[in-house]
Amino acid sequence: MVSAVAVLGAGPAGCAAALTLRRYLPQMPVVLVSAPAGEGQAAGETLSPGVLPLLEYLGIRAEFLDAGHLPAGGTASAWGSPQAVDRSYLFTGRGTGWHLDRARFDAWLLARAEAAGATVVHGRALVHGAGRSASGWLLEIGGGGTVEARAVVDATGRAARFARRHGVRPRRDDALVAEIRWYQDDRPQRVAEGALVETVPDGWWYTASLPDGRAVAMFMTDSDLLRESAWDARLEGAPATVRRVERWRPTGETAVRAANSQITPVVAGDGWVAAGDAAVAFDPVSALGIGFSLRSGMEAARVAAAAAEGDDGPAAAYAESVSRIYADYRSRHHGIYLQERRWLDGPFWARRAGIRPGARPPMTPA
Repeated sequence: MVSAVAVLGAGPAGCAAALTLRRYLPQMPVVLVSAPAGEGQAAGETLSPGVLPLLEYLGIRAEFLDAGHLPAGGTASAWGSPQAVDRSYLFTGRGTGWHLDRARFDAWLLARAEAAGATVVHGRALVHGAGRSASGWLLEIGGGGTVEARAVVDATGRAARFARRHGVRPRRDDALVAEIRWYQDDRPQRVAEGALVETVPDGWWYTASLPDGRAVAMFMTDSDLLRESAWDARLEGAPATVRRVERWRPTGETAVRAANSQITPVVAGDGWVAAGDAAVAFDPVSALGIGFSLRSGMEAARVAAAAAEGDDGPAAAYAESVSRIYADYRSRHHGIYLQERRWLDGPFWARRAGIRPGARPPMTPA
């Protein structure tokens, strides 16, 4: 049995970790454990041009730009006002963004990691068992046999499966979920309509065009509020979203996904490190998801590479960085939600303002 570094999870964080490990440890095998295809459709994502330096570091920027992803000029939001305000990427000085087919994007990242030399193992459960061995960890992968790992990167998403198996449970700071429906847009498509965000009394809507004439709509609310009203009833209160969705044809595909803010209190242990959503997960309104996943996957790989060689020094710096990022996010997140003051008499917005429903928070500085 050959000792390797194991990466559990083949989303953006896991693939970025695998690509980085191939650079740092070219002589050591990297095993990338992926759930089988078809275990749940990934939701559409808007990717800002700020991600390009990360793709450059990973050596895949040129191929990404040649892949024909749907260009997007920016986003629009009706947040704190019934009027939707456009925010163009043009003024960032970095060019356009993209709307991704997430399943296709994730599959492309996985193929790039495999091409770089990572061994991809498909298993229904990412980790059935994990015990210590003389050189690190002995992992039993569902459907994929056994892997002896000198270090492990936990990139298993919000579930943080490896961390949980070793007594570390993520701390959830809210109960946000996304109810998702997919559509087909039969109109000719050259450039995507920008993502649109629109608030309503019990949550907010997100809609976006996707490649190949597809589109997605998501309703964000708390899990205990999700069944209080039907999709169509909530949609009636979002006129800008209605105007967009009525041009699309439902495909019948639906899902409900966790979208809460959370942090894993210990992101680096003895011979393991968490990356992406397994370390920190963000409310989608922050637009931090893929960018943080790629960056944290790269940083976690450096921690794992050092751990594989008996050096636990980088782990402390990584943990401090993750903690700082999450604290800054929580402050900004609170400020974003305080900008919507029209529905503080209801539980969704009152919870995020930190007040009793119906009460009014102090005025925020201009």
